[in-house]
Amino acid sequence: MIREYKTADLDKVMAIWLEGNEQAHRFIDPQFFKQNYELVKMLIPMSTLYVQDLEGVKGFIGITENYISGLFVDEAFRRQGTGKALVEKAKQRHNELLAHVYKKNTVAIDFFLSQDFNIVSESINEETGEPELLMRCNVEHKVKIGKCAL
Repeated sequence: MIREYKTADLDKVMAIWLEGNEQAHRFIDPQFFKQNYELVKMLIPMSTLYVQDLEGVKGFIGITENYISGLFVDEAFRRQGTGKALVEKAKQRHNELLAHVYKKNTVAIDFFLSQDFNIVSESINEETGEPELLMRCNVEHKVKIGKCAL
């Protein structure tokens, strides 16, 4: 079940965030994420967060306006539709979604491409010095009238 974030979810969300960053970004010194842990912990509640709760938090998506500030799934629940379901939840709320993805994180790039995102531009992340891609998805919202979708 996808639901809104609760304050009680913070420790699990942060554990998934740290583990996910260390696994997906092996090209970045793990100390970078550990050094930013407390800052992210403070900023998390400022975003709109949705969590996948399957007898505990298994993944989350953080959204600031229409920007996906984080999408992380517990390793044991990856490739089971959790990430897709979280992105779908975000698509229900926004006409456009943006996300930055490190160029070396080909798994994430392929995932976002599979969710109808396109690569818009490339830049260098100022904090890590790593190339990253800006990806965008324009969401079509269909109005349902009876059995028809407009």
